[in-house]
Amino acid sequence: MANLARTLPALVVLGLALTGCTAQSEPVPSPSPAATTPAATTPAAVDAIECDNVLAPDGYAKLAADGLEPIEPRLFDSLAVQLEEAGGTACSWGKPQTDIILTVVQLNVPDADWASWETALADAGYAVDSDSANGTYTGPDPGTGLNTVAVVAGDRITFLTTPAFADLLVPHSI
Repeated sequence: MANLARTLPALVVLGLALTGCTAQSEPVPSPSPAATTPAATTPAAVDAIECDNVLAPDGYAKLAADGLEPIEPRLFDSLAVQLEEAGGTACSWGKPQTDIILTVVQLNVPDADWASWETALADAGYAVDSDSANGTYTGPDPGTGLNTVAVVAGDRITFLTTPAFADLLVPHSI
C-alpha cells in the first residue's frame, strides 16, 4: 500500500502531462504587423554579390567542365585585396590535387567612387587592354604565366586571376 501511495502522485502527473500533449489548444493569435512603408532598396541590396551569381551560366558550366570546385579564397593581388577590404565578395574555385585556381573578387562601386578606383587600378599596375572589350584592364603576372585582369562594367569592378573567365561574367548595366 505504501508503494501505491508513492506511485499514485507520479501517475497523476504523468496522466496530466499526457492529456496536455493530446489536448487541442486554441491557436495563439499572432500580433498583426504594424503598418509600415517599404524601406528604400539600394541597388546593392537588390543585386547582392554572391559566389553563385558572379559568373554567367556558361561560366559555371566551364568551371564544372574544368573540374574546378569552390575553395577558400586566398588573395595575393593588391587590387583584389583592396576590393575585398572595400566590401567586395571574394570567390575561388580550384581543381583538386593541382594548383589550378580561379579567384574572382567583385565590388559594387557607387558613381562617386569611380575616380578613386581608376587611381587604384593604375597604382596596382593595371592598364586598359586595347585588344579586349571595353572595361578590361590587364594587370601584372603573379608568376603563373597569366596576367590578372580587372573588368569595369556597369556598377562593378571585378578582379580575375585569369582572363579566360572575363567574358563569362554576368553583365551589369549602369
